[in-house]
Amino acid sequence: MTGLVRKATLLAVCGLLTASAAMAHVPDPAHCTCPAGYIDVMGHNGVVGDPFGNFCVTVRDFNNVPIENSSVVIDFANCDLQLCVNQLDANVIVDCVSQTVRKLTNVNGQACFVVIGKARPALGCVGKPPGCVRIYADGVFLCNQTATEFDLINAADGSGVGAGDLANYITLFVCGTSPLRADYDHSGAVGAGDLARLITIIVGGKSANNCPPPKNNNTGPKCQ
Repeated sequence: MTGLVRKATLLAVCGLLTASAAMAHVPDPAHCTCPAGYIDVMGHNGVVGDPFGNFCVTVRDFNNVPIENSSVVIDFANCDLQLCVNQLDANVIVDCVSQTVRKLTNVNGQACFVVIGKARPALGCVGKPPGCVRIYADGVFLCNQTATEFDLINAADGSGVGAGDLANYITLFVCGTSPLRADYDHSGAVGAGDLARLITIIVGGKSANNCPPPKNNNTGPKCQ
């Protein structure tokens, strides 16, 4: 009987160790780190995305240990923006059908992005509610984020953030609905602080370029 008890105990311990090892490779949202509520969608300078929009996601397991090569997916399907197919980052994969960008984490469990894109055409005062962005790691939901877009007018020539966006921002400011795609200071509303930040991006010139508009406006592909 004693031998059977020992064997049963050993099997139980082995089972717990196996389960623990398996869970060690599963992202735990409680120990993962997301951006602070907002993702700024930027233009580029012809070489790289505007670093103003840089953000990172850190993936950890239930033991708070970083997970390397975890697939981090940023899902914009519920947002009012157009992604660029070329994110100027060889490690980023864009899916135009699902409207997502994805990247593998490094040895520290971290995946950093600068998302390149712009507002969808002819949006006017229409805007998505807060939290339209969803972030996943290996299929595990981590958090929601709100997306802002500095390139508001979706120019046909591939130009990025400029004077036209400044004029469009003024329209958003006075239209009454204050769509959060122009909440550049992440305050929860569109106001003077957002205007100052937009001007900073224009003057900096690091978002002066962007991708062309979709072939068929709002009914066309979600990225180009």
